[in-house]
Amino acid sequence: MCEVNPEYLKDLRYKNGKKTLYLRILKAIYGMIESALLWYELYHTNLKEMGFEVNPYDRCVANEIIEGKQFTMRWYVDNNKVSHVDDKVNAMIVDVIEK
Repeated sequence: MCEVNPEYLKDLRYKNGKKTLYLRILKAIYGMIESALLWYELYHTNLKEMGFEVNPYDRCVANEIIEGKQFTMRWYVDNNKVSHVDDKVNAMIVDVIEK
């Protein structure tokens, strides 16, 4: 990292005889536990604001009654599966999520 950006040399420390670089990360890095948690919290919050109720047994499933029928959304990382008897409702929710 110091070879790429020599400004980091001032932050270089030695720990147990090994070079160690401590940095503050300003944004979540994809693939890290913290970024997965931040993504989940954002997703969860947005769905609740849209009126969804998160399933207490599977925290990656949320339901809402739309046009008198149950709409279910399941997600894993950044993959979603939506289901409703009316395909127009599915398309409408997907459009909202993509924005």
